[in-house]
Amino acid sequence: MAKNRKYPTRIDGKITKEYRAWKAMKTRCYSSCNKTNHTKNYHLNSIFVCETWIDSFDHFINDMGFAPSDKHSLDRIDNSKGYCKENCRWATMDVQSKNRGSFNIIITHNNKTMVLKDWAKELNIEYTTLRKRLLKGLSFEEAISKDPYNRQIWYNGKSQTMKEWSDELKIPKEVLYDRKHKGWSIEKMFTTKINNKI
Repeated sequence: MAKNRKYPTRIDGKITKEYRAWKAMKTRCYSSCNKTNHTKNYHLNSIFVCETWIDSFDHFINDMGFAPSDKHSLDRIDNSKGYCKENCRWATMDVQSKNRGSFNIIITHNNKTMVLKDWAKELNIEYTTLRKRLLKGLSFEEAISKDPYNRQIWYNGKSQTMKEWSDELKIPKEVLYDRKHKGWSIEKMFTTKINNKI
């Protein structure tokens, strides 16, 4: 069967991107040796490869064509359905990341709706940072604020975190937190020397 293939599986001795995608697609759906949680989801949700593709790399290429670039990989349009011509495309990781169902968080803010990854780009906030803030229970407005956890302390015309003040004043952060817990004023916290016992 391999000898009769119309499309090459290797170019200059290297396995082609398309052939790797075709093999990986079948492995995800049917390999009994692959026990990762990701692969288990394929089995549990009965994700299949259509009959014309499962035994024919040529049919796969006839339907899908070649990947437009190295940045494109095989993607299912509807993640609840299997691999077939109608449900597959070559897509970039950015497009695929927005197509992961429950993985995505969709936010509407100021009458604009986008996935969280796009909000992070627009607001110039690290995606992982923004996602963690939301998972910790902050509202979107709190999560995108400059000081979402109210950690900034205003003193002497400047706003900094406790760690930043600790570094600047050469007072251990633990000492400052202990003073704050005791109810000291900011002035007293920052100006009292460590060896002063009050």
